[in-house]
Amino acid sequence: MGALTATIVAIPFSAMAASGGKLTAELAPVPHSAAADGGSDVTGHADIKLTGRTISVHLTASGLTPGEPHAMHIHGVFDHVNECPTADADVNTGDPIDDSTPQQEGTPDGLISLNEGAPSYGPIDVSLTRTGATDPGSGLALERFVSADANGDLSYQRTITVSKQVAKNLSDLHIVIHGTDLPWDADSSSLSSLFEATLPVACGSIN
Repeated sequence: MGALTATIVAIPFSAMAASGGKLTAELAPVPHSAAADGGSDVTGHADIKLTGRTISVHLTASGLTPGEPHAMHIHGVFDHVNECPTADADVNTGDPIDDSTPQQEGTPDGLISLNEGAPSYGPIDVSLTRTGATDPGSGLALERFVSADANGDLSYQRTITVSKQVAKNLSDLHIVIHGTDLPWDADSSSLSSLFEATLPVACGSIN
């Protein structure tokens, strides 16, 4: 009888957990060598309120390239262990997203590129844009992402309707911030290079 009672109580509890609650994410720098990325040290914090299929996101970050938009996403594979990349992800198999970068296949370069980071944290599930669509297809719509201020600080707030799968698995997903100006880029901007604009610079699990 006791086991039956426990089962009855557990069912509505887990249903509530899947449809509502408050979650957070602490964003830490993605491991890069200081020589390769100019000493990038991006950190951040996100508060997320989940109500049914609606998420209200408040995210702040610092250490970003000043005055430029930074793509930010919720990443992850549903029903799968997702994680932020470690330094071991820098295997540098070459990154076809931008063939103008000084990369050599099989030679680690001190950076974890878009393609090197993706196996750890998974594909885009939600694009944290300021306006318009928030689907994965908006993942590179840089004109619709928040820009860092002159000090490299960023603040983002938006309420978004997500898929049932995202809502159900939110606590297994990750937030990733992208984009940095690299030292070898003479124009002092990340926007002229797709490799720089998509480089993951901070990552944190949603809990």
